[in-house]
Amino acid sequence: METGIMSVGGLAVVGGVFTAPRLGVPTAMLRLALPSNEVPRFSAGDAVPVVLELDDVQSRWTMTCVRIGRDIGAWRALVVGGAGRTARGLEPKYYHQATAALVFSDACREAGETPQVGDGLDMQLVRWTRPRMACWEALEALRRWLGPRYAWRALPGGQLWMGLEKPTSYPRENDLDWSEDDPATARVEFRLTPDLLPGHLLSGSLVEEVRHVLGPRPRTEVVLGPWSG
Repeated sequence: METGIMSVGGLAVVGGVFTAPRLGVPTAMLRLALPSNEVPRFSAGDAVPVVLELDDVQSRWTMTCVRIGRDIGAWRALVVGGAGRTARGLEPKYYHQATAALVFSDACREAGETPQVGDGLDMQLVRWTRPRMACWEALEALRRWLGPRYAWRALPGGQLWMGLEKPTSYPRENDLDWSEDDPATARVEFRLTPDLLPGHLLSGSLVEEVRHVLGPRPRTEVVLGPWSG
C-alpha cells in the first residue's frame, strides 16, 4: 500500500473500508499501522481527525472512534461521522407550528450532535409528533416527510446537515479514469479519489455512496443514482 494514503488520529492506516453515504453518517473499519505491543493515542469516544490523501488531493474528516482494540494481532478501529451519537434514543416530543429546521436541530442536539441547517427547512409543520426513537430514525422520518429532494448526512467537518439536495458536478471529473466501468452503470470504480463526496454529480448521475477501500489495491467505489435537476 502507498504510504500516507490514510491516517486516523495521526496513525497510518494499512487496510480497511471508509464508507460515506448520501443519507446517513460515514463509517470506517480500519487496521492501524501500529505494533500490537504499542497503545494508540486515542480511545473509544474520542474525536479523531481522519485524513485521506493521494497525489496532493486530500480530504479531512472529523469523526468519532466508537471501538478500538486488538484483533488477530493488529489494532483495529471503528470510527463514525460526527459525534457518533445518531443511534442514541430520543424521548417523545410534540410540535405545533414549528419549522422543519427546529425539529431537525432539536433531534441533533438532544442526541449530542451538531446540526447544520440547509436550504428548504423553513417550512412550517402544523403538527409533528416524534415518538421514542433513535436520532437517525427521527431524521429519516423528517426527511421522508419533506420529500425525495431532501437529504441528511454527516459533513466532513463533523456536523449533521439536512436540506434540499443541490448537487454540483465533481470538479475533477475529467481526471477520472472510466476505463474499467461504463459510466451508465450504477456502480463504478476509480483509483483512490479522496475528495469525491456523496451528493456530487458524475456524468449527470448522483453519487449515492462513496467507498474508499484501503489495502494492496487502494480504490474508490461509487454507487450512482438518477438525478434530474
